Amino acid sequence: MNTRNYIRMAEVLGYSLMKHNINARRIMMVTKETNTVGIIDRLEFAGWTTKLVHVIPQPGKPSPTMRFRQMFTKLHIWELTECDVAVFLDVDTLVLKNFNELFTILPNELQFAATPDIFYDNYVFNINAGVFVCKPNVELFQTLLDDSIKNQDKYDQNMVEQGFFNYYFKLSTLRLPFIYNANLAIWKFNNLDWKAFEDQIKIIHYTLEKPSLQESVMEPFSHWNRTEAEFLAYKNKRTGSL
Repeated sequence: MNTRNYIRMAEVLGYSLMKHNINARRIMMVTKETNTVGIIDRLEFAGWTTKLVHVIPQPGKPSPTMRFRQMFTKLHIWELTECDVAVFLDVDTLVLKNFNELFTILPNELQFAATPDIFYDNYVFNINAGVFVCKPNVELFQTLLDDSIKNQDKYDQNMVEQGFFNYYFKLSTLRLPFIYNANLAIWKFNNLDWKAFEDQIKIIHYTLEKPSLQESVMEPFSHWNRTEAEFLAYKNKRTGSL
């Protein structure tokens, strides 16, 4: 997490992981900007173990969107070698059902799994990097870091780390069904598809609008609002504060 604006989303995400009994350590990578006592206390109450990491700047020309410029910081997940397998979740996701099967889903020959992306109403072959599965490995971390700098001309820099993952892992990605990364764009642009798998969704990804930063009439926000209310009741019962 690299911005204080997302702290409530991080709390609610952590609570949703606890609620649905995800059998794994819940590690929140935090940068210096968010490494304060108050924020760390809030994250740890929500079930996170915090790990301080340095920002990995975007190689080449910076994205015009400020928050995208630090997205390569995600690469630090490959340094979590105390884990055989790691599942990365963007902080603007919410867990609706248990997904423990993701920790054993990668075959021996593959290092990466993610869902396809959607651009407006078009499903594309490229993946969305908001949720992915990987096998931490320090050597691979260094390779990714070096390659992202050396081969900037080979991936879409406007897509930042997502563009790089699509270049680097190419055809060696295990593509997951949308229930593991239910992109809000599907609800908005392909609503019939959303309705078809809505009952199976395990992880929602709030891509178009962000919970806690804005109110929304989008139906999927009801899941986040309900989970936030549950978390605040849980917190108030144990601490007497919100």
